[in-house]
Amino acid sequence: MTQLSADAARHNVLGRRIAYGASAIFVLLIFFVLDALIAEWAVRLEGAIGDLLRRGSIVPLLCLALILFGTVELGRLLHAKDVHPYTTFAQLMIAALVLTPWIVSAGWFSSVLRIATGLYCQVILLIMTMVGAGVLAVVRRNPEGTLRDMGVTVLMIVYLGFLGSFGVSLRCAVGTSGWEGVWLLLTAILITKASDIGAFFVGSAFGRHKLHPTVSPAKSVEGMVGGLAASALAAVLFAIAGVSQGSGAVHEGIFAVVWRATVFGLALSAAGQVGDLVESCFKRDAGIKDSGKVIPCFGGILDLIDSPVLAMPVAWFLLTGVWNVV
Repeated sequence: MTQLSADAARHNVLGRRIAYGASAIFVLLIFFVLDALIAEWAVRLEGAIGDLLRRGSIVPLLCLALILFGTVELGRLLHAKDVHPYTTFAQLMIAALVLTPWIVSAGWFSSVLRIATGLYCQVILLIMTMVGAGVLAVVRRNPEGTLRDMGVTVLMIVYLGFLGSFGVSLRCAVGTSGWEGVWLLLTAILITKASDIGAFFVGSAFGRHKLHPTVSPAKSVEGMVGGLAASALAAVLFAIAGVSQGSGAVHEGIFAVVWRATVFGLALSAAGQVGDLVESCFKRDAGIKDSGKVIPCFGGILDLIDSPVLAMPVAWFLLTGVWNVV
């Protein structure tokens, strides 16, 4: 009877996770479609606002909101360890880093900076991060804990602000239409999340060998492999769908398309799983199970974005620096 009750409880949790996960994906799709429709509508507009809306609207602001919420949750983990980052400064720099690719892609800084690319401006912001954190460490007139507090402040900004901004860079890439930018970011996110889904189901069914029990006892080697396979499969399916619709590399052989998609999926899965484990390290160190309770059955926002935060820079690098897709 006890075993039956335990099985029923597991099935109930599984059903709720599937329901909430499907609902989250549906809401995400609505936001992305609305963003693309606004970009199409903004073609009629002239001036700076029209330039901005053609590069994005809902999606960049949604990314900002999620990352700032994640910043609050990360700050809660740090305070549990009696670490006190310069939170207001961190949030301002994170907001600037996340919004920079959107604003710069609209050409708002072109009259001020000759080399006004998003990455160039983000490097400037990272320099300002180090200088600003240093100034704040000096003016508080108490050197005790400087290494700790200044260090975690910079960590927050680089981890959530700089790395998180690459998702916005994919959406707002210059040379892409509203639908193309939306599709790039959406597929990158779905491929990354396919890894989470594959790892969960394969690990639950076949997991026998612990991956890293001191960091995340529930994760298994089998789950890791399942996550890699799920992302690779999702990437291949998206690539084939793109070619069939005429939006992919139609002049390449199907083998080249599948090969690139497989590498892309494996890379995003690997980066996403590392991101998941990194956040698990944060929570273990703080002695907290979940970063928050915003999403039933999943935890907090930081638990939701931990894998994309590390995967999006990898996606950006492969699509821009290796394959010149964007």
